[in-house]
Amino acid sequence: MDNMVALDFTEALNRADGDWDFFLTLARLFLQESPKEAAAARAALGRQDGAGLVAAAHKLKGSVVEMCAPQLYESTRRLEELGRQGEFAEALSVCADLETRLAEVHAALRKLIKGGCPS
Repeated sequence: MDNMVALDFTEALNRADGDWDFFLTLARLFLQESPKEAAAARAALGRQDGAGLVAAAHKLKGSVVEMCAPQLYESTRRLEELGRQGEFAEALSVCADLETRLAEVHAALRKLIKGGCPS
């Protein structure tokens, strides 16, 4: 997947005030914490715990905003909404999509970290 499809690096760097080192800190934190947040969402979904699903999706959505990953953001937003509605069957497919999008964003971030700040 093209990095710029998974995330908007320019906007993410702008959110970090153009500070590459600060962006790297945020990116590494996202790589470390987002799998835990996704796992919490998956676990809540497995329990059919709407409140837990909403909380986990909302937390993940907040960190996705900083990475400027629009497709992943949309998946987290939709999962949060489905948790509120108690629509667990539909949430299963959205959660799978979220996990795919999360893997794409992780790959894009790892590539950026490894390659250094693009010009």
